[in-house]
Amino acid sequence: MLLALDTSGPFCSALVATHSGVAAVKSENIGRGHAERLMPMIAELQEEADFVWPDIERIGCVNGPGSFTGLRVGLATARGLALALNVPCVGVTVFDAFANQYADEDELTVVMDAKRDQVWIQGFASGAIAKAPPTALPIDQAVPKIVSCPRIAGSGAPFFSQQTTDLEIVSDAPSPPIEAVARIAAMADIRSALPNPLYLRSPDAKPQSIPAPVA
Repeated sequence: MLLALDTSGPFCSALVATHSGVAAVKSENIGRGHAERLMPMIAELQEEADFVWPDIERIGCVNGPGSFTGLRVGLATARGLALALNVPCVGVTVFDAFANQYADEDELTVVMDAKRDQVWIQGFASGAIAKAPPTALPIDQAVPKIVSCPRIAGSGAPFFSQQTTDLEIVSDAPSPPIEAVARIAAMADIRSALPNPLYLRSPDAKPQSIPAPVA
């Protein structure tokens, strides 16, 4: 049995699947509060799908990019469960999940709202094959990439609706389908290393400066 998790964006999502298909799934747009909601959500899946922890053979988790707090919640949960259950844990990027869902037969640009007038962006050829590594760009610098492949998905898609008349938005969801996360995790090569977060820029929060002691 596979457990898939995503807390990278406003959605808190969890899914369990067997070799026969999806056994139970929950996905809620909660904005914040993933730390409080994720484990109760998994417990609800346990009740619905009637499984116990030893049934879990593999865990998949979105590892970014996304909310720094959300990513830490999902990855800490996934990594902790993987260690406790002694099962592999697979990291799945937001880009790969969108591409798995929408790039089967055509090219796709995945573009996510990174705030501060930036987007996270990665292009895929048909078959969900990455053209280049993901990157963070100012919105205006991302326009040429969108124009060159105007079939797009992700929360940043609406930013480019006025940039090209050929634009095809296949999804403007703020989080990828959890089913796609599960598919990638199920097919991934098993690695011994636990997944790390994919950050494409430094966190907004900065350490507080400590005033010098008064002489």
